[in-house]
Amino acid sequence: MKRILCISGKGSGHLSQDELSGLKAYECLQTDSLKNLENLITEKKPDLLIWGSNAEISSEIFNRALEMYKIPLLSIITKDEFDSWKPIHPNHHYLLNLYSQAELLQKIELLLKQKNLNGIENKKINKTTISNIEALKSYIEEKGERISLDKHKIIFRENRHSSFIYLISKGLVKTSRMDQLGKELITGIYRENELLGLYGFHKNPTCPEMATTLEPSKLYRILHKEFREILQENQGLSLDIAQYLTDTVLRLKSQLLEMAYASVLKKTSNTILQFAEELQSPDFQGLRISRTDLASIAGISPESFIRSLSSLKKEGIIAIKGRKINILKPERLQEIT
Repeated sequence: MKRILCISGKGSGHLSQDELSGLKAYECLQTDSLKNLENLITEKKPDLLIWGSNAEISSEIFNRALEMYKIPLLSIITKDEFDSWKPIHPNHHYLLNLYSQAELLQKIELLLKQKNLNGIENKKINKTTISNIEALKSYIEEKGERISLDKHKIIFRENRHSSFIYLISKGLVKTSRMDQLGKELITGIYRENELLGLYGFHKNPTCPEMATTLEPSKLYRILHKEFREILQENQGLSLDIAQYLTDTVLRLKSQLLEMAYASVLKKTSNTILQFAEELQSPDFQGLRISRTDLASIAGISPESFIRSLSSLKKEGIIAIKGRKINILKPERLQEIT
């Protein structure tokens, strides 16, 4: 049953007991005290507010209790008040106090129907307030579709249309390409709270690589079309995305230089260090990526990578048990040239 909270001033003449008794299809609460209004809204969580008080609505009440902006508000006003009446927010409506019982019921039903559609409206409103990448991530997590995938499952394929922007909630994802000989080349590793699928801003971008889960993963996704709409409405986010992509390009250039000129041992140590942050987690159980995948990230052969691992193990910098690699001395890894 929908709950209606009626705010009536003493002697206001609005919302009589007879009128309230006519709203049998709803649970009606009434108060004439503005002091307890915030607590009452928090405790009772009404679906509609009816302001029948002669007292002017103070915006300070709404600023102190921001959840009130999300609740439809119906003001009962007189003809004399009509010319000076102004809505406090987009969900604020009015009804002249000459209404009939049928008109009151019709207005209530209309506002409650609009509240049911508020999920769609909220998407439009929220899109205009996404000023940076962190806000975009929050939006994707709140509004996006949630998907769960087992280990070694394909998220999207190379040379297919890029339909979604993804946020990784849990797990590990690799992106890769196939060379002319059919060999897999790993292009990136993505972790929790990272975005995936930023491959262009025109209408039909194409995925230049394939994305695959390396362990059981959970992701949120929104349509690329929705992502473009968000960018068009938020200049700050567009600039933040541009800076993010610029930083990514600079990082990739540094990696390419290292792959071209660094020693095999340096390439191996840098690849392992990409996962050093996960050591901060008390649940860290060692790197579980295959040697072949790690060698591909480093840009060396699996045989060379395995020899380098053995060398690092002998020096006590890492520990190896089966397929797991634990970093014992990350500072020593950083010092390798």
